[in-house]
Amino acid sequence: MNRLSVFAVLALGLLADAQSPDMDPIKNMCVRTQHQSTIKNGTLYIDGGLATYRALINSTNSSGSNVTNATGGDTSSGNATTVNGNQTQGGNITLGYNNYLLEVDLSQSWDWKTNISEKAEAVTAANSVSPPTLVRGALFQGSPDDNSIYLYGGTTSWWATSNQGTSSGFNPPTPQQYSLWSYDTVAKKWDNPDISAVSQVRPSSGAYAEAPDLGLAFWFNGMLDSGSSSETMVFGDNTKVYFETMIVIDTNKKTARNISTSAVTKSTTALTLGVMQYVPGVSEKGILVQIGGSDKTNKLVTMDHVNVFDVNSLSNSSTPNGRWYNQATTGDAPSPRVEACAVTVSAQDGSSHNIYLYGGRGGGNQQYFDQVYVLSIPSFKWTKVYEGSSPRFGHTCHFVGKRQMITVGGTMVPSTAQSLAMAGTCDTQTKGVNVFDMSTATFGSVYDANASPYEVPAKVISAIGGNSTGGSVLKYPDDGYAKLVGTYNPPPESTSSSSSHAGAIAGGIIGGLAGVALIATAVWFVLRRRRPEKGHELEHHPEGAPPPYVPEKDLSDAEASSPYERSHYTEMPTAANRERQYAEMDAHRGVEVSNHQAPAELESSRL
Repeated sequence: MNRLSVFAVLALGLLADAQSPDMDPIKNMCVRTQHQSTIKNGTLYIDGGLATYRALINSTNSSGSNVTNATGGDTSSGNATTVNGNQTQGGNITLGYNNYLLEVDLSQSWDWKTNISEKAEAVTAANSVSPPTLVRGALFQGSPDDNSIYLYGGTTSWWATSNQGTSSGFNPPTPQQYSLWSYDTVAKKWDNPDISAVSQVRPSSGAYAEAPDLGLAFWFNGMLDSGSSSETMVFGDNTKVYFETMIVIDTNKKTARNISTSAVTKSTTALTLGVMQYVPGVSEKGILVQIGGSDKTNKLVTMDHVNVFDVNSLSNSSTPNGRWYNQATTGDAPSPRVEACAVTVSAQDGSSHNIYLYGGRGGGNQQYFDQVYVLSIPSFKWTKVYEGSSPRFGHTCHFVGKRQMITVGGTMVPSTAQSLAMAGTCDTQTKGVNVFDMSTATFGSVYDANASPYEVPAKVISAIGGNSTGGSVLKYPDDGYAKLVGTYNPPPESTSSSSSHAGAIAGGIIGGLAGVALIATAVWFVLRRRRPEKGHELEHHPEGAPPPYVPEKDLSDAEASSPYERSHYTEMPTAANRERQYAEMDAHRGVEVSNHQAPAELESSRL
């Protein structure tokens, strides 16, 4: 069984043995990707992910004498790379994982080429169970008065394993006991809050966002694969289970909700590898904007529409699934892509909120992007502000200081590479981070903790009007809002009413067992359908504004003719419904969830 992903072939011909346990996760780091990261109290935390490592040929110790790295390995081949000026990497590149929680100090300015401060924390067991090393999950910062950060979702990658054995850095998938972990950044201790009543399984590859001011974290769609848990190892390479739901985690209460996203994913099916951002200052409690991704058939989602969720609708008992909207965008929209990253920053006067989308990969063998686009809200207009020649995907990024975006890791694809196999080199950003000034739209190596406030870039001003501090002229989308709550605070005095419809959302996924020679396997999806509540009209419609935009397609959900035609549409398995689901599985042996072969261009959806 072939367990190598696209990223694995990046180092073909350059790889030696699997990662040595002696490899230092910072000094020997060559490439870091598919990880989770967040920022908490002036520290960047990086958890898990895939990594390649390279031995140090020579380094200088504190006394100034030359030493040879004790990790050994063949140092006679490969090009040497200088790290921080006094340490030289060389020799073969080895596959591995990041089994540490890495920390980067953001309390003071630094230049990653000379004086960045990094350290690695060993994972400490919680309740005799250690958090697994995961890829394609999410790391949330929690609310400001909470010392903990939160790890949700993710999957175990098989990429540094083979049919002959496993690498020393590999640990097999764990039972699906915990989908949420917390890490106390002061006590340096992991724990595992129990949200199995809502999310018993651990999805990966979903889009995610966080509203720390509300103490809420969001996970949108995603999937299960053979690395999700010990129970799903029988899936093999091709079988995956997709979720058309969103998990809402209250990090203060350590509770969660599971809500349907069928209103906006019906036409595309569940999405993976997209991005999502929380935008404060819109509606009463902000909105979520979900951008791009790939559907169940590996078709990439276009950027001429985005999915919008009104966070305040979670508080309305008449809308248990909240309110979703499909919003048209205009301007210079980016081409479809997955595995990009995004951050949001607002103009100083709050007249525009700008989502910066960086990098990613498309559907062809050479479609890799070193581009930064800005989606301005409330106009929902795209503007390209940067294009370079060093594409990357599988990275994360964060808003830091007052105007900068820090990018973390990712798979670098040189613009001269004719195929992924030619890109098996170490990251030119030798410390695994880079800095983008969102005001000047330029990359650099210096993080400025005391930078001046954010200013709207000139290209964005040309697109939406105003000036560097705000004053956006475009206050509405060209085609109007998709029944979206208005962008005004405080809330308007008068609001229009909305109607509700009775029924129930889609029922539970059972789990999936891939067909193998000695295992008869099946997945049964129970559908309990209801037509979601229709969105209300604009709560505030100023005189002269264009009318609210009504989507061409009805966003309400249609009945499925059979459970299997809608097998991707699922409720997250829970402890309460698990026994019922297994009983239904026994009655429907032999039905697979999804057994399609991924096209070559999206092969890395399987790690």
